[in-house]
Amino acid sequence: MEHFSLMKMAKFSHSHHTKHVFFETERVKAQVMGLEPGQQIPPCRMNNDVIFVVLEGKGKIIINGEEEDIKKSSCILVPKEKESRSLKAKTKMVVLAIQVKSSS
Repeated sequence: MEHFSLMKMAKFSHSHHTKHVFFETERVKAQVMGLEPGQQIPPCRMNNDVIFVVLEGKGKIIINGEEEDIKKSSCILVPKEKESRSLKAKTKMVVLAIQVKSSS
């Protein structure tokens, strides 16, 4: 068993969002992302299902062009079949992102 203090991993930069990958295996990749107000993770397509959990702050998640407000304790499941996903911070945000990789 491993224990992680997620909020202590959160780092911030005024110029861009940050990410810290703290766990990775063949099937799972987990990272903590820090975003300042107004920062955005650009739209991208993933080959894996992703679970986002907002640990702190407020923002929006954009999936295939559809926006939804998210806040502390929001949990969003994004299947790999979605064409794009993006996050935009309204306030300072800390987000846990867990990629569940497909089996080979």
